[in-house]
Amino acid sequence: MDIHDRLDDLARLIETARAVPLSTSCVVPRNDALDMLEEARASLPDAVKEADDVLAEREDLLDDAHREAEETLHSAEEQAEQMVVQSRQDSETIVDQARSDADALLERARNEARRMIDEQEVLIQAQQEAEMLIEDAEVRSRAIVDANQAEADRLLDEARAETSRERVQTDEFVDGKLADLEESLATSLAAVRRGRDKIHARRTSFDPVDIRDNSNMDLDLYDSLD
Repeated sequence: MDIHDRLDDLARLIETARAVPLSTSCVVPRNDALDMLEEARASLPDAVKEADDVLAEREDLLDDAHREAEETLHSAEEQAEQMVVQSRQDSETIVDQARSDADALLERARNEARRMIDEQEVLIQAQQEAEMLIEDAEVRSRAIVDANQAEADRLLDEARAETSRERVQTDEFVDGKLADLEESLATSLAAVRRGRDKIHARRTSFDPVDIRDNSNMDLDLYDSLD
């Protein structure tokens, strides 16, 4: 039986002891209590040894843990140092690459600027030549327009003169035709008047008995109309 059992028995002995009236004391069997204490004392060296073992094991565990922590810390420090070194190397590489890219970009920008300056000069020269060509074209265009306008005016004058001549000739032709028609109408009108005069004269002197004799008069009337 270990010390814990002895202590539990002693605690039960005290708990079940007879109480002293009007006090918190109790009557404990002395011999029983002493026996239990002796047994507990006898069991104590083993418990102490076990405690010492536990403490020793604890120290070993602490030493192992401390050693492992130191190793972990040392490894972490080495890894961190390597990471710092690698980071510096990467940073330097990135910076070098950035500088190289920046130099290349700057060089391209300078070349582009020189090219743009050259193109600007070419553009100015081309613009000047274009302005000269446009001015020359405008001069030639105005000359062509003036010449065409003069030719158009000449053709218009000729057309107007020709139209006037044709109008005069047409008027003369129509006037001649109208004169001939007028003369023919005058002749026909005179014949019509003579025929009407004969009709009026016959109507005035009309005699039914002489109807046969007047038939010749009618023939003369129609002959006069022809």
